[in-house]
Amino acid sequence: MKKLKYLLLAVALFISTSAFAAGSVNVIGYTPFAYEKIAVSNLAVSRLNATYRETAGAVFITIESNNIRYRIEGGDPDADDGHLVISAAYQNLWFNDPASIREFRTIAIGGNATLIVTYYRRN
Repeated sequence: MKKLKYLLLAVALFISTSAFAAGSVNVIGYTPFAYEKIAVSNLAVSRLNATYRETAGAVFITIESNNIRYRIEGGDPDADDGHLVISAAYQNLWFNDPASIREFRTIAIGGNATLIVTYYRRN
């Protein structure tokens, strides 16, 4: 039974890794509709595109350069407060809650950062 669980886990990891390696994120129930590259300053809080964030059901965010901090409940992050994302760790963010998408706020830490964002709508 344990062997079967490990085999299923290995297959699931292979499939999910293959999707990322191919450069696409396929999400059942969602269709991508917009893409943008956002420059995030270490001096001011940034938000997602106002038009896209109002209609998005989900977003996939890649942090390309420098670390960021973010908050999703409406408060502003700063250099010492908010969820820390380390760009060198190749971390991505995935939100599928419209309120979190609308309230997403971020600031760069230690220099400007670049975010790559794909916006999704529910099918």
